[in-house]
This record gives sequence, C-alpha cells and structure tokens, in this order.
Amino acid sequence: MSYSEKLASYIRQLNYDNIPENIKKKVKYCIIDWLGAVYAAYKYNNKLSDVYINFALKQGGIEKYLIIGSEYKTSLLWSVFANAALGHIAEVDDGHRASIMHPGAVVIPVAFGFSSEGELTGKKFIEAIIGGYEVAIRVGECLGENHYSIWHTTATAGTFGSTATAAKIMNLNEKQIVYALGHAGTQAAGLWQFLLDGCAEAKPLHPAKAALNGVLSAQLAEQNLKGAKRIFEGDKGLCKATSSEYDLDKLDYGLGESFKVDEVNFKAYPTCGQTHTAIDAMKKLLKKYNFKYIDIDKIDIFIYQRAIDIAGIKCPHSIEEAKFSIPFCIATLLIKGDITFQNLSYEDLDNPDIRKLMKKVELKYDSELNQKFPKCRPCRVYVYLNNGKKIVTENYFRKGDPENPMNEEEIIDKFNQLTDKVISKSRARSIIDSVLNLEHAKNLDNLCSMLIFKK
Repeated sequence: MSYSEKLASYIRQLNYDNIPENIKKKVKYCIIDWLGAVYAAYKYNNKLSDVYINFALKQGGIEKYLIIGSEYKTSLLWSVFANAALGHIAEVDDGHRASIMHPGAVVIPVAFGFSSEGELTGKKFIEAIIGGYEVAIRVGECLGENHYSIWHTTATAGTFGSTATAAKIMNLNEKQIVYALGHAGTQAAGLWQFLLDGCAEAKPLHPAKAALNGVLSAQLAEQNLKGAKRIFEGDKGLCKATSSEYDLDKLDYGLGESFKVDEVNFKAYPTCGQTHTAIDAMKKLLKKYNFKYIDIDKIDIFIYQRAIDIAGIKCPHSIEEAKFSIPFCIATLLIKGDITFQNLSYEDLDNPDIRKLMKKVELKYDSELNQKFPKCRPCRVYVYLNNGKKIVTENYFRKGDPENPMNEEEIIDKFNQLTDKVISKSRARSIIDSVLNLEHAKNLDNLCSMLIFKK
C-alpha cells in the first residue's frame, strides 16, 4: 500500500461524528484566526491586497465565488487564489512547529472556495479542514528541516493539504484521491530566494498557488485523470527530489489516532514566526528588570540557524521585510513598549531611534539551541546595559504555541484587533458567533453573507 493510498483512505473515512470536541473547537479557532488574517491584509497592506485581487479578477470566469472582504466574485480557482494570498499578506496566520509551515493559509481558503455550493454543511466544512491540516502537516514533517532550508514548506506541503480539503468536499473516491495527491506533488513548489532578493511581497504567492493547485489537482482527479501513485516514496517523487533527510514514516505514524491540528499555534505578533521567540524573551526581561531602551549598550541573541536565515534581515527596506527582521522587531518592541496587531506601522521603518537600536542587536548561531529546532524555537538573550550590568534569559516556546496557548478570549481579541476599522464591531461579533456554531449550519450562506465588503 503506497503512502498516497494510506492518506487517501484516511481522507475518505474521516467523519465529523468521530472527531473529539476539543479538536472541533480548535478548528473553529483556526477559522477565526485565518479570517482575521484576511481582513488584516486590507488593514495593513491594501496596495498589495489589490495586486492579488486584481490579478485574480483579470483571469475571468464565472463570477460566483467570493473574494472575502471585497464586493467581488470570480471563478472557483481564482477566488481560492486571491483568498489564500490575502490570508498570508499580514503575516499573522497560524503555524505548525514541527512541519515549519502555515497550514491554515492553504487549507482554509480552499474550504471557503466551495462555500458557494449549497450542499456544503458546517460539519462537512470542519471535516474537510481537519483533513487538509492532517495531510499538509504530515507532508511537512516528512520533508523536514533540510527541505525547509531551500523550499517554503507552506507552498510545497501545503499543496497536498489543499488537495485533501478539496478532495474531501468533492467526495472523491480513494483512487481519485490518490491521483489528486499525485497531481499535487508534480505541482508542489515554492523557493525562499525571494527573501534574499528583497521581495517579501511575493511570499503570499506561495499559499495562493498552493491552494489553487490543490483544487486543480482534485478537479483533474475527479475526471479520472491518472496521477502518480507513489508521489512521496517514488524514485522520482517529491521526497527524493526536494529533501536529503526525509522521513516517510511521518506520513502515516499514528494516522487516525490523533489530530495534527491540535498542534497548531497562533501568532501573538504580526511578524514572521521565527522572530517571536526573541520577542517573548525580551518581554520577559523588560517585565523583570524594567529597563529603558536608552539604557542599552548592546544585545546578543543566540538562536538557531533557521531563524538567522529567515528572520535575520539586518536592514529592511519595506515593512514586509521588517517582519522578517529580528533586530527590527526587538528594537520596535523596546522603543514602543510592545508589538501588537495595531501598533506596527510603516512609519516605524524610518524611525531613527529604531534604526539606531537595530544596529546594537546581533544574532549569533548556537549549536546547542540549533539541535532543539524545530521541536521548539529556542533562544538566549543577553542585554548589556550602559551601567555595566548584564541581564540574560532563555525562551523555548512562544506565546501561542500549544505549550503556551492563547485561550478563546485572546483569539477573539486578536481577531478584533485585526478587523478594527475594516468591519464594524457588531459584524465582527456576528462572524465569530457564526464560526463558533458552524456545526449547526446547513450551508455556509449566512457566514459568507457577513464576509462581503460591508462595515
């Protein structure tokens, strides 16, 4: 039995009635979190949002499927494309530590893509999202850190998650799901070079294309177009092509016994997740020692290599790049007192105090801490004060990680911050209530009616 066949059997048999209540609730939190991320795109970067929306609209097609937060509708594929891009623009969407990816960015927009189909119930919606998370995360864990060093796992593994969600909603049989996973593998792509070339605004293209490709893969399989049956383990399959340290056992170990969505973390800050452990560590020091940024002589942050690679930008030239800069995030935190979903602005980029303090922050590789990644996000922070005093702390788990989770109140508060001034408070509350009661919905019409452009 191939790994694709094992995953196809899981997707096919996944049943809402057999899913634990805590998992169903976690999925609802994921949906609320992702919707907040979509609205945040309009709030924080309307220009970039327009680029992806306008591109999707120019592709034409039946104007039936909603682009969330806008008055526009387009074809299924291009609505999924636009919504997936929107959900990733603001860098506030969920993540999964071991797979090093953002599963919600590729899975949830696919589920919403089919929301215009009247027969899609709330239970089926939740069911399909759980299946997508399960597959995406398992593929990401299989490919491993070595893959992530070059490939953006949200894009590559994410293509399989979006395919699983589409296949579940479309009721594909097991053979068709195997074909769909094969089609997904041949389309899986996404390289990190854009960061090295200062093009962070291209990052949302990765989940956008992964989500579109997932739907396309399922649609082709629905027509019984055959796809590779051993796309993971084959000699010319995904794993051998994109990773030298893959672990195929991760694809099916414990499959059906637990749920990967339970391991998902929510972002507590509007920046790259690789910056969060240092932010949390610095907040610990601020709370304990109550020093001011003008008291600082220098800051040394010992951290794992991937954080340096992904979030080590020393001199960001845009707010998008700034979100991938630990020095910028630390300097902003120290000068503004906190980093929230409301207080990060374009003006911070040229703030002379932030720029000056950034130069005092140095990232240093630590081999011991590096060995702990990606099971945790470890760092050790040394702050040297002008009076000669040295203060230090360590941090291993970020706010929002399963070990340090955000509760329902905090998740709702984050949603309200992200949607503030984009939609009314009453509409925000209605959206939250609708998601929290999804299992009672015979279709998604009521929820989707709240997601059109209207305050």
